[in-house]
Amino acid sequence: MRTHIWLLSLLTAFWAPCTFACTVPQDLRPYSQRLADAPLAFIGTVTSVSGLRVTFAVHHAINGSPGTTTTVEALSPSTCSIAFTVGQRWLYAGPATSQPSVLLIANARSTPATDFGRLRRADDARAQFPAAWQSCTVNAHYEPVAIGCQRTAANAASVTAARAQSTKTLGDHRAMECATPPEEIQPLASPQCVASRCGHWFLDLRLGV
Repeated sequence: MRTHIWLLSLLTAFWAPCTFACTVPQDLRPYSQRLADAPLAFIGTVTSVSGLRVTFAVHHAINGSPGTTTTVEALSPSTCSIAFTVGQRWLYAGPATSQPSVLLIANARSTPATDFGRLRRADDARAQFPAAWQSCTVNAHYEPVAIGCQRTAANAASVTAARAQSTKTLGDHRAMECATPPEEIQPLASPQCVASRCGHWFLDLRLGV
């Protein structure tokens, strides 16, 4: 009997790492493309974790229609699964470490819902656009506008005027020699409408969480 128990313990110790380990091929596409292809992506704070069910308070939808709260299924614990914790604020784009989810704030319990931590809006104040040019709703049509070596956005009715003013104020971006940003700076592929104002957003992974 003792021999059988010893063998069972040995087999359990041998198989346990194999059960909870996994390997996933690295996705070499740019982050912005990976995020754009995610069927569900949003910024939200984890409000509860029950088994594998993770509930978020949603602050901003990027892809899909998550609603003001949404519950997702986490993966079983492994080297490929994200361990969600109550109070964390995420750019959620899937439960696996191979997917483009990014932890924005480690503990956002006392942080305003408008604080996205590592996700920042490109500063376009120097372009001096009237507020009406960037007013938007969730379903509004808006387009990118170059501002020097960066980008912002304007609504469809104002995009021509915004591009002309940007060129007049900041110069023609096509004639500029712009430095390549560090790898820790990851722009989102498309503009976002947040708090009724459109603009371009980027992840600054140099910031702590």
